[in-house]
Amino acid sequence: MMTDKAESNRDVESQHKNKFVENDAGDGTNRFDQQEHGLKLVLSVLSCAIALFLIAVDQTIVFTTIETIGNKWGEYQKSTWVASGYMLTMAMFVQIWGKCSIYFGRKPSLLLAISIFELGSLICGVAPSMDALIVGRVIAGIGGGGIQVLVFIVVSELVPISRRSLMFAILGVIFSVASIVGPVMGGAFTDNVTWRWCYYINLPLGGCALVLLILFFKPPSSKFTWKEKFSQIDYIGSGLLMAGIVLILMALTVGGQQLPWSSGGTITLFVLGGVISIIFIIWNFKWSKRQVIPTDIIVKKSVDAPCFHIFLCFLIFMAFCLYFTTYFQVVRGYDAIKAGVHFFPLVISLVLSSISTGVLVRKTRYIMPFAILSGVTGAVGLGVSSLLTETSSLSQTIGYMILPGISVGTGLQASLISSQVNAPKSMGGMIMTTSFTNFSRALGGAFGSVLAQVIYNSSLHNKATAAIKNNPAIFGDIDLGDVDLILSSPRVIRTLPSDAQTIILKAVMESIRNVFYFCTGIASLMFVVTLLYSPKRLPSDAQVEHKTDYEPKHDATTQPIHEPLDTSRSSADVSSPEGKAADFISQEDVKLTRSRT
Repeated sequence: MMTDKAESNRDVESQHKNKFVENDAGDGTNRFDQQEHGLKLVLSVLSCAIALFLIAVDQTIVFTTIETIGNKWGEYQKSTWVASGYMLTMAMFVQIWGKCSIYFGRKPSLLLAISIFELGSLICGVAPSMDALIVGRVIAGIGGGGIQVLVFIVVSELVPISRRSLMFAILGVIFSVASIVGPVMGGAFTDNVTWRWCYYINLPLGGCALVLLILFFKPPSSKFTWKEKFSQIDYIGSGLLMAGIVLILMALTVGGQQLPWSSGGTITLFVLGGVISIIFIIWNFKWSKRQVIPTDIIVKKSVDAPCFHIFLCFLIFMAFCLYFTTYFQVVRGYDAIKAGVHFFPLVISLVLSSISTGVLVRKTRYIMPFAILSGVTGAVGLGVSSLLTETSSLSQTIGYMILPGISVGTGLQASLISSQVNAPKSMGGMIMTTSFTNFSRALGGAFGSVLAQVIYNSSLHNKATAAIKNNPAIFGDIDLGDVDLILSSPRVIRTLPSDAQTIILKAVMESIRNVFYFCTGIASLMFVVTLLYSPKRLPSDAQVEHKTDYEPKHDATTQPIHEPLDTSRSSADVSSPEGKAADFISQEDVKLTRSRT
């Protein structure tokens, strides 16, 4: 009897051996039962899109409000943490949220993430002090990290991989455009209403996303017991990963600004961050039984290349947007709304390239050429952008934005699709690969804004200090101790005598170009990385495994982890179906999964 069943299994597997197979999540649910159609699909995706828009806007909306917020409480030195606190925690928690979504379910995890983000936004909106505002931003960042990764996981489960490229195009456009318009919204709220509306606006929109998810997103529930859910989390690995990231980013944030680079505090942060990161790597890949970042993802070059690509892509994107905003507002003297209008060329090129890439990938099934296009347009576009000057014409600034926009639009699409096409076939492989890809993106964005700030501030401080020393007649009674105050606010710069303004604005322009030089170097590296992509193509609808294609009758030795096992087996073999599902990352289960594929 057992031989007949095994023979039947081999016949079915042989018949469908050319099918593209994505394994189940490993939580006892079936991947086909996660998929939706019609109105439920549209409204589920809409709720995800709203949530994604909010957390992307929140990354950059504070850029044009920091001065006002700092002046309100007289704590300008702390005001940079309004942005950094959000970006740091969002990057820290992305991978953790992705892992936990397998155990606790994608819907409960996404609802919790949105709720935490809403709580943080409410605290920010009513904050009575700078410290309270920073706490609210940190809480919002924790929820934002979950939203960023869970939205892409949920959408990936709602539709088969052959149809995801257009979905990712839509989400990519929303995320990127929201990041660009964030400073415009922040400036508009600050100038016309109050900066608090930067956070109040999240409450009704986030509430709308919650209601839509509750009413229309109906995935099957995880089969884990509550004890199993909490026992599957690698608390040590999660803590080490978050601590290493936050210490390194804190060192980059305070170094050269609040503390000298050579100070004991800055050096200590760097050393501790580096040591803890090394300990995490050793723990995660050598000792951990519940790896935060699974080994079978890291050892696949076909996954590593797109993840490194998206890391570099968003590092460049955040730095480019941040300091093109500075160019418009400080050098050209535009208000927030006018600066936002001048960003339309970047928005349009990004939107068109992202949607076009989604459509073309779906039609041609090729991925690698679009990744290479992202690398080429990024390197050329950033190199050309370095020619920007104080007197560049409107047509020149438009031209400088087009190629970087194309680079980000195509790069986001290619990296997300390629990483999923090449995801390991272990249980939860797609979810953990999507988590790692979004973790790479979040980390790239955090490093991009911090590193660009370091380069700009250090360069501008040195140039302005030298200018004041060399031109005492022009700067008059301005003391070197006033340099940071002058550089912290465009309004202060505009109060200087005209000759002094010209010198300082020239220093600002040179510092912005230094950021663009840095971005050009990173974009050149990004081009090299895109050459390492796997040539594997997106599977067609006919090549993707469907529910009716593959329904073998398994015996007790070959059945999937998520299916009930023979209860006549002893407890030494397996305690329960759910318990066996909970152990899907362990070496025993990885071997079992591989034996099926």
